[in-house]
Amino acid sequence: MNIKNPSEADIPAIEKTVIEKAGYVAAGLFSTVIITVIAFFVLDEANARFGVIAISAAIVIMTQPSAISSRFRKAVWAGWTFDALLAVALMWSAWWFFQVKEELWTGFYMATPTNVAAGLAGMVAMIFLTLRAWGWSLVIMALVFILFAFSGPWLPGLLEHFGVNIRDFMQIVWYSFDGVFGRTTGLVADNVLIFLIFGAVLERTGAGESLIHISTTLTARIRGGAAHAAIVASAVFGMMSGSVAANIAGTGVFTIPMIKRQGFSANFAGAVETAASSGGQLTPPIMAAAVFIMADLVGMPFALVIAAASLPALFKYIGLFSQVYTEAIRLGIKVLPKEQVPVLTMRDWLNSSLVILPIVTLMVTFISGKSPAMAGLVGVITAILTGLVLNPDFRREPMRIAQALAVGGISAARIMLAVGVIGIVLAVVNETGVAIRFATSISAFGDDYLILALVLAMFGALILGMGLPTLPAYLIIAIMIAPAIIKAGVLPLAAHMFVLYYAVYSSIVPPIAYGCYIAAPIAGGHPLQTAFVALRISIVGLLVPYVFVFSPSLLLVAGEFSWTELAFTIIRLLAAIWMFGTSLGGGDPLLGRIGIGQRGLRLAIGVAAMFPITILWVPASICAVAIGLFSRRLKPSFVDNRV
Repeated sequence: MNIKNPSEADIPAIEKTVIEKAGYVAAGLFSTVIITVIAFFVLDEANARFGVIAISAAIVIMTQPSAISSRFRKAVWAGWTFDALLAVALMWSAWWFFQVKEELWTGFYMATPTNVAAGLAGMVAMIFLTLRAWGWSLVIMALVFILFAFSGPWLPGLLEHFGVNIRDFMQIVWYSFDGVFGRTTGLVADNVLIFLIFGAVLERTGAGESLIHISTTLTARIRGGAAHAAIVASAVFGMMSGSVAANIAGTGVFTIPMIKRQGFSANFAGAVETAASSGGQLTPPIMAAAVFIMADLVGMPFALVIAAASLPALFKYIGLFSQVYTEAIRLGIKVLPKEQVPVLTMRDWLNSSLVILPIVTLMVTFISGKSPAMAGLVGVITAILTGLVLNPDFRREPMRIAQALAVGGISAARIMLAVGVIGIVLAVVNETGVAIRFATSISAFGDDYLILALVLAMFGALILGMGLPTLPAYLIIAIMIAPAIIKAGVLPLAAHMFVLYYAVYSSIVPPIAYGCYIAAPIAGGHPLQTAFVALRISIVGLLVPYVFVFSPSLLLVAGEFSWTELAFTIIRLLAAIWMFGTSLGGGDPLLGRIGIGQRGLRLAIGVAAMFPITILWVPASICAVAIGLFSRRLKPSFVDNRV
């Protein structure tokens, strides 16, 4: 449902104010409840799972009322009526859920027409509200799986199954602990929501502007420094955000104009912000909270998963920096003039502590053996205290805390609805066994052609993740794709990291490329052109999952670690990054702008360096070093000296 800001003629001001303010208050209270429960209470699991979905639905109804939608612009009363019906459906569903809760725990639940109807009403209401919160992508996926559940006997080959009737369907989806209120819902509610609150608090403590100043100063002596500074700032905030789009909207309004002022095109500026914000979701230690779900799914300690993600993230950003640097060379962009370099003050360094201290205390708490939820709580409390101590504006405006809690509560509500809808998909997948058959089919390729299985998995992950925020996208893909490549012989941690990368990068892949549709209007560029540029400059991030699948030592903790393999992998990655940067960017630090012939040669060398085959990567790495050392002596015919 397309929610827009209405004019005063669309809806009475007093109604708008009351409903939306009530929603923000409810969201703030939701955050407060989450914090309080983590600190002091242990709740009944069934009550907690259903309660968090019900509260989330209420918050979305109030903060995004139908009456302000363009669909109800000419009949505001119909919007309020529709929302009232959704609320009634949810309350009826809640009543019956708690009526049969004991039967669900004991396993003696029997479907009756009344509780089936109540569950169906609740599920339909949840799907409508998910449509309102996230748009069509997730809803279409859920509807496809619902149709798949009922049409099993008439499907061909791999997709065929026994099918379900309405009673069986509602039992597995709604009245069980494998569907909407399943383990995944509990895991997200217990461990992830606090990190959404943490990110909202950090954004409002006042660190953003100073972080950009510091990043700009540190990168000022590098060509294209403004774009490098934007990468750093967007990466820091991106790792705490559960949404690529939200991070682009939040930091892009500052970073994109800064990139354009230095001489980069509008499309390139939007692409840099999109690539950096997307990459932030893959950056330790928080990784948009997906790390906690991954650790649970692969059965590893959180700290080890964070360690495993470190080197791939590092090389991903080295690749992005190299693309920006060579683009600056191609365009003839110089370092920032001295007068444009921000002069850092003590206030800037103090404000940087507003980000550093909460993250450090969070990680110390985490490493000391506390739960992720408790570590997130410590991070939230530290962020609030450092804001009050170090930022006078934060002290003078204590309402910032309430605003942060409200925004965090709204983010938590939206995510929980998405996770609830994913529970429908998960229940259907488990009931029909389609994931096992899909995994068996892909592993058949993987037995002889692992690279083909990985390519199929990559495209499947990109398609399934299009239009979805990081956490829901990863959950869907982990259900459908990860088991397939594990069965093909990939280590579980490498498989889950592989699909997480493409779940995130689906935000820059055309034709959806929803991250680029957010960045392009800010930059004044074209969304699809921005998406293609974002793909080009993210080439290393898009290829690094293949590297750690075939060379798992890059993950540090996966399988049989080998220092020799790690050293060789780092060498060939650096060689490939150097070659990709200069070939795709079209600039060389010594030669300046380079011609098509040399760009093609360097691209071929970069591709060869990526393969873990000695006869390919060793000569390619040697060629990369030779080009770097002796580029001034290359034949002039390779060089394009045009302005």
